[in-house]
Amino acid sequence: MCSYKSTSDVEDRVFWWVSLYFGILALCWYTCIVNEEFVKKIISLRGDVGKKWLKNLPEIIKQYEQKWDIVVSPPFNLSYNYVAPAKTSSGESVVLKISFPRNTEFISEIEALRFFNGNAAIKILREDLENGVVLLERAEPGERLRNISPDSKQISIVSEVLKKLHKLIPKDMAFSFPTISDWAKAFERYKEKFPKSSGPVPKWMFDKAESIFKEYIKDKKEQVLLHGDLHSDNILSSQRGWLIIDPKGVIGEREFELGAYLRNPIYDYPKGSNYKKLESQRIIQFSQRLGFDKERILDWAFACGVISILWFLEDEDEFKNIYVQNAELLNEIRF
Repeated sequence: MCSYKSTSDVEDRVFWWVSLYFGILALCWYTCIVNEEFVKKIISLRGDVGKKWLKNLPEIIKQYEQKWDIVVSPPFNLSYNYVAPAKTSSGESVVLKISFPRNTEFISEIEALRFFNGNAAIKILREDLENGVVLLERAEPGERLRNISPDSKQISIVSEVLKKLHKLIPKDMAFSFPTISDWAKAFERYKEKFPKSSGPVPKWMFDKAESIFKEYIKDKKEQVLLHGDLHSDNILSSQRGWLIIDPKGVIGEREFELGAYLRNPIYDYPKGSNYKKLESQRIIQFSQRLGFDKERILDWAFACGVISILWFLEDEDEFKNIYVQNAELLNEIRF
């Protein structure tokens, strides 16, 4: 009797998951092809709330098509939010972005774009922050900075973008955003999860990155609002010049911004490149153009490479050796 009941329960659960998955696909067919990885990621991160959000997504899209008088096309490659190109009734190209209601990271992103106010950043056209929906300017032609060569031209563009983007954050707005100190709490969470250095990140690597965060935060350098994830896929060409997309919105020193740009040398350069030489050249060029200390740039690149490993472990329970290889490579650079 017990065995029969257990088998039935398993069958019921399997049937429920299969029904949910194909139900989501069926509900979304009229606007997009929802890739399997997106569905899995949302459910893994959000559980029952994620399942409900995915189920309601087609209706949410339809609601804002009517509310904002837009026509939504199939989405871009999806990761954590639903992001799709759209057209207004006047023919203007825009982007619809939908997140979970009260998603703190999404709120920080929109608050950051509001603070940047179109200055080297895409503009907010319409928003419903309470429900996690925003209509954004579309950067056109939208070429990614990654595709620009030579590499020295990329560095020149990024440097000019940062000069426009970075502004002091007023004290009355500082509470709206996390700080680098807040982000550094990932080290404590990792140690709680993996006591006595039992985790997958090499101890020397973890200790060095944690030390960089602790020591540089103590310096109390001038604090600005940073993008927080400024890699070469988050800078696009437009009729208004090069614009940033998808800011995290974090308060910290200017030098920290380059950490995300420099933390993945093995990913950024063609396979078989002289990674250390190319990465060293980038750091030197940034130092010359922005007046930053090159050792400090290198340290932040290393520390950001390591903390990104911790975030992947938290969010996706994923550990890829390439992240360790990136940090090892950065650790070997000498000036």
